Amino acid sequence: MITSSDGKRSRLGMESLPHVVQVLDVNENCTKMTTCSNSSGQSLPEVVELNVGGVHHTTSLSTLRKFPESMLAAMFSGRHHINTDKNGRFFIDRDGSLFHHVLNFLRQGDLPGLDCCLKVYHEAQFYNIQPMIDAMDLLRPIAGEKQKKNFLQHVPNYDSNLHLLLTLAQQIANLHPDRISRLKVCVYKTEMPSTVPPLVPGEFNPCLYHQKHMCDASVTFGPWTATPDVYDLIDCIKHDLAEKGYELEHRCIGVCDKHIVGQHYCKRSIFEFKFKWW
Repeated sequence: MITSSDGKRSRLGMESLPHVVQVLDVNENCTKMTTCSNSSGQSLPEVVELNVGGVHHTTSLSTLRKFPESMLAAMFSGRHHINTDKNGRFFIDRDGSLFHHVLNFLRQGDLPGLDCCLKVYHEAQFYNIQPMIDAMDLLRPIAGEKQKKNFLQHVPNYDSNLHLLLTLAQQIANLHPDRISRLKVCVYKTEMPSTVPPLVPGEFNPCLYHQKHMCDASVTFGPWTATPDVYDLIDCIKHDLAEKGYELEHRCIGVCDKHIVGQHYCKRSIFEFKFKWW
């Protein structure tokens, strides 16, 4: 029995009752949460619970979809299945401690602090959030890192020489246990190119001999033709070793004075690199 607005009572048929209950249930659910379903049948609520690498975040579906070209927008577009944890949170296998910086940019355009911007930049690249990438490209640590990498592309075998430097330093420490390991390292920028024609027909080019010459050093960095000089490269070496936890000291101990040919001597700079182990 249902009472109408004018106080009169009327009886509904039993066949109408399920329809009334269904309408009431739908209206009640709509007041609690608005959802949409993706092609795999998952419900995507307007308020999204996330588990990013074990760290829980809560945000809106519209925030995740803010930039349509991003990977987050694609993930939560409704076209793809998203894994969930045991509590039903959508799971993303990334560093959850950095994800709040991503959300802060999506919400209000905030950028991370300079102390963590390089790590967050990699997250922005992973999620393909191009406006965030563009904004962070102007931050000094990121711009500086790009310029350093651009320079090091002109230094042949830089990465392999850096690895060799660390390997030899550890070998020396194993053979001669000490708090400090010392290595002689040759760092030179450029020499006269071997394509320079001789001044007199038939005259040899001493640079051809110089290029084959090996200095009395454990590792040799160079040559390169880019603008930065020898000490700029040493700063790159120190920076990259500092990221691995090494505190490098260096000093110039002279030049290689080995005879090349005729009246020509090497004259490349030789440095002593000191590694402290504790």
